[in-house]
Amino acid sequence: MKRNRLLSNAVIVALCAGSIVISIKARAETASAGTSVTAATESGSASTPQGPINVGQVNANSAPPSSSSGNFSNHVLTKEQLFTSSQAVTTVNKSELDLFNPASSGIQALSLKPGIQINGYNAGSGTARSTISMRGVKVGWNSVPGDLETNGITAEFDGIPLNSLIQGTGWHSVEIPLGALLAGVNVIYGPGNPRDRWYDSIGGTINFLPVQPTKHPEAKVSAAYGSDQAQVYTAIASTGVHDGWSAIVAADYAHNNTYRVSTFNWPTRANQVFMKVRKAFAAGTFSVGAYWQRNDEYRPNMIPITPIPGITTAGLNQNAPLYSQQTTGFYSALPNSVWFKNNIIENYLAYSKLHLQLASNVELSNILWYRHGQVLHYRINTGFAGGSTEDYYPYSETYGDKMVFDVALPYNNKLSFGGYAINSTTDNRFNGYNALQGSSVQNPSYISFNNYQNTYVSAFVEDHFKPMDNLEIVPGVQLVNYKTIFTNNNSSEALNYPNASYNTNPNTSKTFVRFAPSVGITYRPLSWLTTYANYAITYQNPTGGNFNNAQTDLPALLPVKSTDYEVGFRVLRNHWLGLQRIYLDMSYYHDRLANETIPISLASNPTVTTFGYGMATLNGVNMALQADVDDHWSAFVNTSVLHGYYNQYFSTTTNQSYNGYPVTNSPYFTLSSGIKYRTYLQGMELAANLWDQYYGHSYLFDNNVGAPTRQTNPGYNLVNLSLSMHTTALNGYVPGVKAATISVYLSNLLGRKYNATEYVSAGGYFNGNSAGAILANPGAPRTFFVNASLTF
Repeated sequence: MKRNRLLSNAVIVALCAGSIVISIKARAETASAGTSVTAATESGSASTPQGPINVGQVNANSAPPSSSSGNFSNHVLTKEQLFTSSQAVTTVNKSELDLFNPASSGIQALSLKPGIQINGYNAGSGTARSTISMRGVKVGWNSVPGDLETNGITAEFDGIPLNSLIQGTGWHSVEIPLGALLAGVNVIYGPGNPRDRWYDSIGGTINFLPVQPTKHPEAKVSAAYGSDQAQVYTAIASTGVHDGWSAIVAADYAHNNTYRVSTFNWPTRANQVFMKVRKAFAAGTFSVGAYWQRNDEYRPNMIPITPIPGITTAGLNQNAPLYSQQTTGFYSALPNSVWFKNNIIENYLAYSKLHLQLASNVELSNILWYRHGQVLHYRINTGFAGGSTEDYYPYSETYGDKMVFDVALPYNNKLSFGGYAINSTTDNRFNGYNALQGSSVQNPSYISFNNYQNTYVSAFVEDHFKPMDNLEIVPGVQLVNYKTIFTNNNSSEALNYPNASYNTNPNTSKTFVRFAPSVGITYRPLSWLTTYANYAITYQNPTGGNFNNAQTDLPALLPVKSTDYEVGFRVLRNHWLGLQRIYLDMSYYHDRLANETIPISLASNPTVTTFGYGMATLNGVNMALQADVDDHWSAFVNTSVLHGYYNQYFSTTTNQSYNGYPVTNSPYFTLSSGIKYRTYLQGMELAANLWDQYYGHSYLFDNNVGAPTRQTNPGYNLVNLSLSMHTTALNGYVPGVKAATISVYLSNLLGRKYNATEYVSAGGYFNGNSAGAILANPGAPRTFFVNASLTF
């Protein structure tokens, strides 16, 4: 039934896309009959036409227009585009993606950039759920409580937002393709301009760009093997351009076990498939894309740092060794017969993108999408909770459309306006059992069935004008309308489960309407030096727990508010100080987040959630430096300093304030630095990359008192090495082969032991005497990978 509904929804999207194509083609024929119009890319950036282009010769991977605005969703931004932006922006290009092993995704490659940390129970793998921390704001989930903002960064796939409209954990890092399926990543720190901003962009926007159709036919296959029996297989095929048509199909499969040591190997399997068809015609381009991913993961549990009386490897108060890093080993895990969790994250995404030249100075960009997302969460705790079991299986259906007009006006002025409308239905379904599910499937002890209807509508106006050739000002304003309808279905569902308890929180609804003004400025005193500054006020809808909680004062509820400003400068210069090229970006940021609610689970009743209420300031400095010495040597240094603290924090657990305490779970200093070398030898390109990633201390959250602390998780550094050989030597031996590549990856080369996450437990995780204990997720030890690929 569910798959039939998915199919019908996909058909609806296809029909909508088809109707758009018909109207586009009619408009294109009209335009071409009257004037000669340039063929456009999928950029949505207004540019001056350069004369007619033969559609059959259009390169689908041609360089984007010069303006950075409007290309964030469609192209990996160039250094020249970053250089002229009024926002704090960065990119991860293909060469940086290739630094990481094949089991990694764009998530892991983000860790190279200033102020970004990836943490979780296996943060080095693209098949494990992780959290992205960017200047103190988070997105993603790793089961560690106390984050200031858990969903404050928008994650995009090819320009399509993936975040749930209501769930506090409404995006999972495993939704992102592995690195081989990506062309690069664009990043905006902070809210950004209204044109590129979404409903969760208060702390940033990250666009993961998949591989795109190419001008000429090509294909690539690869296979990799690594530590913990990891295997990754990838295949990509592009048709090239034929009469304006081009297409690409890409797929990968990954399998790995965990580095945690127990009687169970905790396997994970990931499947990802991406397809895209593009048509270039006289008045623009139109493309249709589809993406499916499924990540099936058995997740090892957290581990106490020090032994706790009664917490053993066989369960609570058993005649077995005490379970902790000190007693059973730093990387030890419980047997799956005592505790296990299985998470399945699955997404279906279908979308279309249109870029149309309506007139010589007017462009239209439109994206239309449908997304089905679901989580299957199954956990058994026989050792520490009397054999309790829980099933949690939320799913959502989302439809959205975003339309933007770019109008080139006289006197170096470009006006952009438009907006988006998104509707989403989210069903939350939870069954909790006091015994194993197999014997009590019809008799849960606790249920929670609720539904959210969310409708988000936004409109914006943004102006880019240049009063002088070296000065650009970008004022804008965005109107947001967030509507939420919450329905509690527990009473009706309880008829099927007569012995189950449930909450009776009332049905409710709430609508927020806010104006979000912003302005950005760039000034270039020298051809190689740009200064920039921006200011923005933005809002985010409260997440689901605020509506499904009897203790929440709904009439007093406010949307999260971000007041953000940044100043910085950039240097982009060739042949300077003995270097072939240098790029430097340094900025200061100051962001105040207000009306935050931090969910806290009570140890006395884990099914009850209270909230800590907070206002926090996040400020600091980011610096990115890249230097190309010559054709062989290059180096980079990326660093950041974060000063994050709560102006106000009130815990409903202790009824006390913790004003002035540091923001938790974010490193207060990061430094990534490395050197790259490449040379050419008899038809081979040899490359070596050595880099170090240092993460300073972070502060722990105490779930026992529902508040931040001044306890710290110590800093650590990881040394990494990758080697590769690219050769054409096989061309004469394997039919159709154009090149072959063999790569070797060594992560955490020095075998550093460190804990990726830590927090103070309220006691509900292990029960017994565990309240107040520090629980950790150990980071990965030394790992290796070997990858071989063939390009046809």
